[in-house]
Amino acid sequence: MTEVKKINVGGMPIGIRDLDEVIAGMADEFKDRSDQEVGEEMLTRLGRVNYIAAGARQEYAEAFIRAFRKHLGQPYQPAAIQGLEVKILGPGCPNCHALYDRVAKVLAQLGLAADLEAVEDIKEIAASGVLTTPGLVINGKVVSVGKLPSETRLAQWIKSAAH
Repeated sequence: MTEVKKINVGGMPIGIRDLDEVIAGMADEFKDRSDQEVGEEMLTRLGRVNYIAAGARQEYAEAFIRAFRKHLGQPYQPAAIQGLEVKILGPGCPNCHALYDRVAKVLAQLGLAADLEAVEDIKEIAASGVLTTPGLVINGKVVSVGKLPSETRLAQWIKSAAH
């Protein structure tokens, strides 16, 4: 079964088939190439198995370049945040799952839409500066580390970030 990975394309989470496979196949040959070359090659390769609208090619290329550079541990320009973005950082432990469920519940109670993501990749967690899990990141800001905050506290942070 083909893996679908969600990435931010033009401010929207979009599922991309075979992203990790394409990145792995390009890593050695393209690691020192320009962003333009990386973007064009990824558009070509990923366009074979994903629909990429002609009018959105630039946004897709930028998203692919970010994913490629991030995977290689190279500097990249983060995606612009539109709306509410919440990340639970942790290896998938019971507290990580509990925090994810608690955040989802609070978002539902508040009636807020958000891009809620569980990040289990150790490199990505370390890059955020979180050393003790679970970590909670709202709109790019680490708000909690190593704790399971109460629903009341989560609601305060989420409301503050949403306004």
